[in-house]
Amino acid sequence: MVQRAFEKDDPSYKKLDIVLQQTKRLESMVKEMLDFSRPLSLNRSKEDLNKVVEDSLAVAGKTAEDSKVTVASHLDRDLPLIPIDPMRMEQVVINLVNNAVQSSPAGQTVVVSTSRMNEYAAIEVSDCGCGIPLEQKEEIFTPFFSTKKEGTGLGLPIVKKIIESHHGQLEFFDNLEGGVTFRVLLPISGALS
Repeated sequence: MVQRAFEKDDPSYKKLDIVLQQTKRLESMVKEMLDFSRPLSLNRSKEDLNKVVEDSLAVAGKTAEDSKVTVASHLDRDLPLIPIDPMRMEQVVINLVNNAVQSSPAGQTVVVSTSRMNEYAAIEVSDCGCGIPLEQKEEIFTPFFSTKKEGTGLGLPIVKKIIESHHGQLEFFDNLEGGVTFRVLLPISGALS
């Protein structure tokens, strides 16, 4: 409301813009800390994993566009409905895609795919970045560990917590052509509670 009292070329308008951006960043940090510290409750239902991925990509598209990185999807249309909390799983996919986009140079493509792996539905997110140095591989799921200037270090720990609450697994491995792939494995069958 205060910002509306100034013209856009007024220095006070620009200062208030910085204050608003930093406030949003702090709100996001507090939300992440609360998400990490609270017990996780899931609202599971039988869901189409591909739709969850597509909805997530629609949200993450702005980050990719701003970074001049393309996001391509290869979705297995034969996946059965699986018992997941769609909102939590969107949070997982958005986080992994945003990380992949931030790791990839402009002009590159992040690939998001779904497939069936035995009794699991899999989501893979592959980037074109420089990979994860060996000494950091043990640390990436440690709370508050981050290599980003703006990062809180809670994104991947929260992702892991959500996946484990679904009785799933989170893996990552180096790509032959460079970069990293994160793989989420979610049980195809399971209870809704």
